[in-house]
Amino acid sequence: MKQLPQSRSLSFQCALWLGFLCVVLQLPVHAEPWQDSSLADSLRLNENGPNLTLPVPLPAGKPVPVPEVQGYKTESTNRGPSPNTLDEFSSLALQNHPRMKAARASVEGARGEAVQARLYPNPTLAGSSPQLAGADSQWNGFVSQEFVTAGKLKLAQQAALRGVQRTEYELVRARYEVLTGVRRAFYKLLVAQRKLIIFKQLYDISNRSYRLGQDLAAAGEGTKADTLFWSIERDRAEVRLLNATVDIETGRRELATAIGLPMADVGSIEGDLFQVLPNFDLKHLQRIVITRNADPQAAETDIARAQWQLERSVVEPIPNVTVMGGYQRQVTPVGLVGAPEQDQGVLEVSCTIPLFNRNQGNIRAARAEIAKARAGLRSVEIGLAEQTARIINEYRQARRQAEWYQELILPKAQETVRVTQLLYSEGELTFLRLLEAQRILTETELSYVQSQGTRWASAAEIANLLQLEDFPLTMATPAAIDLEFVKQEDAMERQPPELIPPPPQ
Repeated sequence: MKQLPQSRSLSFQCALWLGFLCVVLQLPVHAEPWQDSSLADSLRLNENGPNLTLPVPLPAGKPVPVPEVQGYKTESTNRGPSPNTLDEFSSLALQNHPRMKAARASVEGARGEAVQARLYPNPTLAGSSPQLAGADSQWNGFVSQEFVTAGKLKLAQQAALRGVQRTEYELVRARYEVLTGVRRAFYKLLVAQRKLIIFKQLYDISNRSYRLGQDLAAAGEGTKADTLFWSIERDRAEVRLLNATVDIETGRRELATAIGLPMADVGSIEGDLFQVLPNFDLKHLQRIVITRNADPQAAETDIARAQWQLERSVVEPIPNVTVMGGYQRQVTPVGLVGAPEQDQGVLEVSCTIPLFNRNQGNIRAARAEIAKARAGLRSVEIGLAEQTARIINEYRQARRQAEWYQELILPKAQETVRVTQLLYSEGELTFLRLLEAQRILTETELSYVQSQGTRWASAAEIANLLQLEDFPLTMATPAAIDLEFVKQEDAMERQPPELIPPPPQ
C-alpha cells in the first residue's frame, strides 16, 4: 500500500479532527430531556392552604411550561387603580406585590432544581492522537458513560422535592403576610378617617367655646382666664385636626404600598369599623394555630429532606461504573511494505473502590441535621404558641376596652350631654358647661375609636396565625367563643372583677 506524503497525511488528519469537532458541536441539546414519568415529582400546593398529597409525576415526553418571572416595574404615570374595599385591596396585593412574585419564582426555581437532581450524567465523547503525523501516526476516538448505581439520582430528587414543598409553604406564608399587611393598613386608614370626623367636631366645639368666652368677657360676665383656657383648647384642637389630615394622607400611601402599587389612587375607603368580633379560647387557639399554620409544616419538610439526604449519604460509597469504548487506527510503519493498516477496538470498565473514604463524615453530619430539623420544628411550635398568647392578650384588652366604651362609657357621656342640654334649656347651667360636656363626649369617642384600631390590628394578626382567607373574624372562625361582656344595669352595685385563681398544685 502506497504511503501518503507527510503533508497530505497531516491535512487528512486535520480534516478528520475538524469533522469530529463539527459532529460534537452539532449534537442536539435539550433543556429538559424527560427520560421517564418519574423524572420530577411535582408537589404543588394551593396558595390558599396546605395540601399534603403525594407527589404527582410530571408528564413524560413533554416539557413543563415555566411561567415567565416578571420583574417589578414602577408605574410610568402618576395614577393607578382606585380600590375602596378590603376585598379589592387584597386582590390587588396578591396580584402585584413583589413578595408574592418572588415567592412564586422561588417555587419554580425549586422545581427546576428537583428536575435537575434526577437527570442522568451526559456521556463523554473524546478523541486524541498519540502521534499526529509521521510514519507511525495514530488517532482514536472514545465514548464513555457513567452508570449511577444504588438509586442515587432518585434519592437526590426526593430530597430536592422536599425543598419544593418547603418553598410552597413559604409561598403560603408570604400570601397571608401580604394580606395581613393590607388588612392592618386598611383598618388603620379607616380609624384615621373616623378620627378626622371626631377632630372636626372637637374643633367646632372648642372654637364656639372660645368665641362665647370672648363674648362673656366683653360683657363682664367672664374672666380673661376663661378666655385663655378656651383659646388653648381651640389651638390644641386645631393642631390635632391638622395632624389628622396628615394621618389620612400617610395612611393612604401606606395602604397603596401594602398592595405593591405605590402610585395607586386611594381615596375614602368603605368598611365597618365597629363590627362585632368574637372572643377566643387561648389554649384551643394555640393548638389550632400549630395545626393550621404553614411554618410547622415547612419545618416538617425540613425533617423529611434531612432523612432523604441521610439515605443519599449512606449509598454514596457504592461506586458508580464508568464504561468506555473506542476505536484506534494506526498507519503502516515505514519499511513494512504491504503490511495492512491496523484497526483496534478499545474497551474499559472502571469504578472507584471505597477503601478509605466511605462518606463517614457526611453520614454523621446528615444524622445531626435530622436532629437539628426536629429541634427546629419544636422551636417553631413554641414560637407560634408564644406569639398567639401575646396577640390574644392585646386583642382581648382592646376588644374589652371597646366593649366597655360602647356599653358603659359612651352611653354615660351621651346621657351627660343630654342632661346638660336639658338643664341649659332651663337656665340652670351655663353654655360653657354644655360645651364642656360635649367636649368630654368627643374625647370619649376618640378613645373608643383608638381602641377599635388596636382591636382590628390584633384581629389581622390572629387571621395571619390561622392563615384565614376570609376576613373579618366571625363566630365560624376556629376556636371562637361567645362574647364575654355582660352589662350590669346599676354601675354602683358592680363589684370588682375577681382575679384569675392560680392553677392547682
